[in-house]
Amino acid sequence: MIQKMKKLTFLVFHKEYDEFLNGLQQLGVVHIQPLEKNTECAPEEGSAENIQTPAERLAVIENQIKHAKEVLRRYIDILNADVDNIMLGDAKNAEFVISKADDLSEAIKVAEQKAAKYKADVQLLEPWGNFDRGQIERLAHVGVTMHYHVAPSKGFDKIYPEYRDNIISQDSKQVYFVTFTQEGEDDVDALSVQLPEMSLSEAEQMSQEYSVEVDTLTAQQLCNAEHLGDILAYLKELENKAAFESAQCDTCDAAQGKVKVLEGWFPEDKQKDVEAFLEKADIYFETREPLPTDNVPVKFKNDGYSRMFERLTKMYGFPCYNEWDPTPIVAPFFTLFFAICMGDAGYGLLIALYGAMDMAGKTKKVPIVGEMLAGCGNMILALGVATTIIGFLLGTFFGINIVTAGWIPESTAIGGVLSWLQGNVPGTSYSIQMAAAISIGVFHICLAMIIKAALFTKKEGFASQISTWGWVLLLVGGVITGVLGLAGALSQDMMTIVLIAIGGVAALAIYILNNVGRLAKSPLKGILINPLAGLYDTYNMASGLMGDILSYIRLYALCLAGGMLGGAFNMIGDMVSDAAGWAIPFAVIIYIVGHIFNLLMSAISAFVHPLRLNFVEYFKNAGYEGKGVGYKPFEKK
Repeated sequence: MIQKMKKLTFLVFHKEYDEFLNGLQQLGVVHIQPLEKNTECAPEEGSAENIQTPAERLAVIENQIKHAKEVLRRYIDILNADVDNIMLGDAKNAEFVISKADDLSEAIKVAEQKAAKYKADVQLLEPWGNFDRGQIERLAHVGVTMHYHVAPSKGFDKIYPEYRDNIISQDSKQVYFVTFTQEGEDDVDALSVQLPEMSLSEAEQMSQEYSVEVDTLTAQQLCNAEHLGDILAYLKELENKAAFESAQCDTCDAAQGKVKVLEGWFPEDKQKDVEAFLEKADIYFETREPLPTDNVPVKFKNDGYSRMFERLTKMYGFPCYNEWDPTPIVAPFFTLFFAICMGDAGYGLLIALYGAMDMAGKTKKVPIVGEMLAGCGNMILALGVATTIIGFLLGTFFGINIVTAGWIPESTAIGGVLSWLQGNVPGTSYSIQMAAAISIGVFHICLAMIIKAALFTKKEGFASQISTWGWVLLLVGGVITGVLGLAGALSQDMMTIVLIAIGGVAALAIYILNNVGRLAKSPLKGILINPLAGLYDTYNMASGLMGDILSYIRLYALCLAGGMLGGAFNMIGDMVSDAAGWAIPFAVIIYIVGHIFNLLMSAISAFVHPLRLNFVEYFKNAGYEGKGVGYKPFEKK
């Protein structure tokens, strides 16, 4: 459901405005209505910040927030800390901590670069030994130049026999040798090497010094990182300031800047609190109901189960205020689709266990997965329980068929039901599970079309939606009639009569009454054009619906693939364990690794495809666009 909202407009004397905004931020329930940016704000004198407009101050604060978050993330990584367990510190110390963090980070970067440079110099000088640079310089003074060369070890004696005595060192691949030339003489034709202007011992000393400096600076950085609480408190303070300046930007000036005008929205159930605050502030205000043209922020108001899945709706986009909240429909269908795609009771138990651990805060340090799924524990637990139930009905436990394995004998009532669910539709070669997936898809899409017809009828009137109701009658009525006929509730003759009646009424709505306005304005033109428009609509519906319904077969396919892969790992493990007693540990490894791999791959598929069925097939047929604005109250954090 969507929480009912009310529009709020108030006028405040400019000298009291900052104090009023602080109180409004403490109240924390009003969503500020974005207005044209205020370019006439004239800050009061006496503060250095007053040389800036609210928009300029907001830009500065946003840069400070960005910088503080960068330092916070860097230090969280260094300490491997959990943000939720960090105690808030003193925000006054944070600017010094952040400044020191920047200085240390830059100093460490410079020291690491120099340490790496001298380490490279050491590696370059090692083959040449720790020679005296002074002697080489003295040779240069008398006109003798020393050259450094590298040549392949293979064939060196044949290519450079005269330089055999000039070899400094060699290994299995290369020979390092020197040559001497006087001014005007040509050097040997070999690969030359340019060595650093220092000795090996000097390079080693410099490399060691900068390595020690890196360690020292890193230790200082660790000490500075212990002030995470100060940075976190400072960040919250900045975010509150940013919200305050944003509210200033969304304020209009009136009466030559003497009066501030602000508009916003608040939940209807908070009206008493809002009015009490405004009356105490002694300002003029007005409240009213939303108009159809208003861009009202949306706040969800769902039960505990649907609330867990609001994050999925928000991923697609908020509904508009005058639309419907799809979450109560998305929640049960996403749960069902996920459970079918997983299709294994054993995997369901593991998923439920992970969800329970996440709710207890025990999974935050799990690599990648812990961070990505943090806070989703209740939803994961619900998905795990549903997967366990559906997996049991499908008769699979960690890839083992619990009926054929004899865990639940087929001779029992439960075993007989499970065995029937694994069979084919009577009189056909089609799997019951595949037929069930298609049936669920038909129901899902029919429900979407009914909701679309009801919503657009409410918004635009019945006359504009006659064609839509015609399609609903044709599809939903046809399905219901067919089901009743198959169940024996309708005779063959009666079913034929009902289907003809439904088809006739639907055809009238789709091909003749699809544009009542055109028909009323020009009956002849309407009778000629409306059927053509109906045929075009029929083509789109037929081609689109067929593809949409076939998408639901993937539920069965993913379930089947996961079960077969789990069974394959079990078979491989059994073959290894049957080979010999010493091979049992290897079989256990195959079981564990195989099922972990299958669980992760199945979980990805079981999340993505149900999301697609809701976001594409369902939302498209339900006419949901998700172009609304989320409710964000002006509040202190």
